[in-house]
Amino acid sequence: MASKLLVPAALSPETFGSTTELDLCHHFRVCTVSELASSLNAMSFWHSYALPLSQTSKPVKAAIGALGGAHKAFKLQNQTDSLTRSLTQSYEVASIQQYNNAIRIMQEYMNSPDKDYQVILTCCLVFICTENLYGRYANVTRHLEAAFSLLNACDRWDLAKFMENIGPSLCGLASDLFFYVGDNYSSKLVSEITQWIDKQDPVDITVPGEPFTSAQAAAAALTRIESLCDVEMYADCPECLEAGIRCGDRGVVCKRLEKGLVSEAFYHHWSARYQAFRKTFDPSKASESELFRFKVLELEETTWQATFKLDTIEDDLETADCIQMLKQAEEIIQMFQKDKGQIFTFQANLIPPISYIIISCQEESVQWEAVRLLRLLGRREGVWDSKKMADIYTEMINAKSRRLITWEEIPSDVPQLTELLGTLKL
Repeated sequence: MASKLLVPAALSPETFGSTTELDLCHHFRVCTVSELASSLNAMSFWHSYALPLSQTSKPVKAAIGALGGAHKAFKLQNQTDSLTRSLTQSYEVASIQQYNNAIRIMQEYMNSPDKDYQVILTCCLVFICTENLYGRYANVTRHLEAAFSLLNACDRWDLAKFMENIGPSLCGLASDLFFYVGDNYSSKLVSEITQWIDKQDPVDITVPGEPFTSAQAAAAALTRIESLCDVEMYADCPECLEAGIRCGDRGVVCKRLEKGLVSEAFYHHWSARYQAFRKTFDPSKASESELFRFKVLELEETTWQATFKLDTIEDDLETADCIQMLKQAEEIIQMFQKDKGQIFTFQANLIPPISYIIISCQEESVQWEAVRLLRLLGRREGVWDSKKMADIYTEMINAKSRRLITWEEIPSDVPQLTELLGTLKL
């Protein structure tokens, strides 16, 4: 007897088109969403917006079908038997077909007078996830450019709650991408994010804030620090540039400092609120997702503290800080890693800090420990793939130990490092 395709609750076969589309959307709803929602900032977006829109919006239906297929193929990619490999290929083909269809539908939708910003931005986020699964960071960049351009153009009060949910997620994705691509960043994306940051309500960092109400609230605020740091690194402040200084130096109060838009000052304000929240946080009463966020935030805090000790971003991290970061990362991995195969989350929480240690600490034993954790991790976080990064850094450490490259020659971003290693005879 042929197996009967399970239809998730609240959905009907009529909601989606073909059997293939129904299968992929079912996978998205029962499997993909749970992994996406485990990201630091994304707990409510997928259930509150993406899933409901997938039942009423044709573009979103098509987009999540593409993501469901890409994710299903991703979950099977490490299987070696011929049947599973054949299935993986079939899901990839189905995903590509759905993706092309979703792009076509979205193009038609964009010309509609009744287009909805929620639909467009949700599709942007779904497209970004799909491109991340395929490792196409250039396409991720283009979708992020489009998303922030829409955010900057949209100033409707009735979408405030939606923006509150999607804004931190997009900012987090952009920060992860900037760290990955380094000098290959998009100036258009930097410009759009700068506009987005400048539009946000100012924060009076001279006044102590209230403790965060949850780990997710703290995480959302932390993405602002990341975005501020991105802006500082890639977009010049006209006032401070003219004075030849960094924002906040020599007591100069520029517009960025006035609005609480300087990353280190904002971090200390955030940290005070987070420390107050920590005193009230009871791990024994927290949900698994909230505990995960809490532990990741502890790692984030250690990473930021270590970074702000540096005189310049080119300096090496202190070895003691690196060891502490690795201990925290391993604790998270041991607590939350389950036997579910490869995990995909659209926001990078663990791979970048571990990678940061490898390119910022010359102690080889520390580097190898970080590589070990990457192999143990088994995750794709946005464009960051833990196995791929472990392979790249293994080649890097071996090349350095064989004196094929010097520490000073090692670039911090992944594309340039990969290109450099490709020129060596390893």
